[in-house]
Amino acid sequence: MMPPRHGKSQFISQYFPAWYLIRNPHKRVILASYEADFASNWGRKARESVERFGHIFGAKIRAESHAASRWEIAGTEGGMMTAGVRGPITGKGMDLGIIDDPVKNDEEAASETYREKVWDWYLSTFSTRLHKGGSMVVIMTRWHEDDLVGRLLKAQDAGGDKWDILNLPAIAEKAERSHLFKRKVGDPLCPDLIPPKMLEQAKSRMGDYWWGSLYQQRPFP
Repeated sequence: MMPPRHGKSQFISQYFPAWYLIRNPHKRVILASYEADFASNWGRKARESVERFGHIFGAKIRAESHAASRWEIAGTEGGMMTAGVRGPITGKGMDLGIIDDPVKNDEEAASETYREKVWDWYLSTFSTRLHKGGSMVVIMTRWHEDDLVGRLLKAQDAGGDKWDILNLPAIAEKAERSHLFKRKVGDPLCPDLIPPKMLEQAKSRMGDYWWGSLYQQRPFP
């Protein structure tokens, strides 16, 4: 859970799949996002990262793999495909599944019908593609207390799938001390990208509701 414009898609949807497939060229990755074109864009960037760095580790893209939304590692069955949320992935398996921002805007977030469709798609389609020993990553900016992350956390509390949770508000509301980093109360998440003055302006501009959800990952009714 992260605020906008802090590099989450670049890390998780570009570099992470490339790193994963360079290290595990026989594995399969499926990336889904709110829109097929958006997901395909990150598929292309992940492919370009493998093309740039893969040869160092003996991995390269299969010559006939030109599509940004589907490409393979040469000499293996491994590779990556992308799709929009609720898009066609039936019949495809994955060792790593990534959902990057399943919600496009406030209209979708506020729609109970859309939230229900995303949840049904996750349960009936996306999660059923996972191979034995596989992993899933869901990364998003929070929009609504009943969004996909909200439902996953609620299901976990009820005894469902267990998740490793990384919650990164734009401004630390409590002291954070972990093996990842340390922040004091009031510290910004990444001042080199979004300095405190910009965060203050954003909070003043959007008000408590959107600030709490989008920037602090603390949505409320």
